[in-house]
Amino acid sequence: MQSIFSPALTTIQPVATRLFASAQSSGRMAHAFLLTGRDQASKWLLARQLAIYLNCEKPEKAELGPCLMVGAGHSSGRLEEEVLATDELLNNQAVFSRACQNCRWLYRDTHPKAWYVLSNESGASGKIPVEKARQLSEELSLTTSYVRVVVVDDASESAFHRPAANALLKTIEEPRSNCLFLFFANAVDDVLATIVSRCQVVPLLNSRAENLGILAHVGLLPGRKLEAQDEAANKAFWESAVVKELAGETFLSEADRHHGARLAQDALALAHKLHELLEEEHAPEEVFDALLALELRRIKTGKAANLARYAGTLVALTEEAKRRVDQYVGKKAVCESFVLSWQQLRQKNFI
Repeated sequence: MQSIFSPALTTIQPVATRLFASAQSSGRMAHAFLLTGRDQASKWLLARQLAIYLNCEKPEKAELGPCLMVGAGHSSGRLEEEVLATDELLNNQAVFSRACQNCRWLYRDTHPKAWYVLSNESGASGKIPVEKARQLSEELSLTTSYVRVVVVDDASESAFHRPAANALLKTIEEPRSNCLFLFFANAVDDVLATIVSRCQVVPLLNSRAENLGILAHVGLLPGRKLEAQDEAANKAFWESAVVKELAGETFLSEADRHHGARLAQDALALAHKLHELLEEEHAPEEVFDALLALELRRIKTGKAANLARYAGTLVALTEEAKRRVDQYVGKKAVCESFVLSWQQLRQKNFI
């Protein structure tokens, strides 16, 4: 496997980095990818390190990695250490001067011919201007020895004027030069179908903090004192509309007391309520975090066998549900599958 990415990024995003490394090794690299998930920092690191590898002039880069491999020799898997390592590298002129020109340019995001960012921030309307998309298409039609990497940092449908999307589609469909498109989005459903159909979808894992969301700041653990800055978030969370909606569900408070048809009926009602909340445009983390918080609060003083294991498994189930909604699985199917798995978990531990 080729040494494209730093050890830290490989630890944080094992699936995505392995997919790209395998595609490069086999010579089957697609020319357009859609990176999904909420970990924006990992998306940028992956895009930059991929651009650096593809354009590095170092002859032995396939075995040893490109010039100035960030994080080489450390594999803590901590994203903040990866970012700090990059910052320190940029400020270390003695080390930096030994790298090839392409790597130096790309580490600084200043490469004139191999690094392009198309952003909706450049448009007064909050959308990607059609002029920018057309200029990029014209630039990519020119012959060059570089591998041009184009990052669209918000590929959601709301970020595109239709003419801008059409201008890009022609370039993606028939690239005239050696280029690679990387589209960023939280979920496949957010992106125009015409763009998705031309991309290979690569789901990125969300960090633990991103998956836990507000649960990292609310009072759930016995004896844990909230930080002052978390008090407002804690109060707002328990008073939120989603928490109030779900608190009324029978399954949340009495499922361990019911059997057979009644339990199945309650589970089906809960799945319907979850789907309803998601269809109302509540974020997956908002809905599933509320559900998890209500259940953990219900059981934190209980005496169920293997309570810690039950809570840990439930956290894993909710994280998986959020990940699946973020990608491309139908919301209704995710809700039903999640509640069914949770019902079985409850039966095993409480009934």
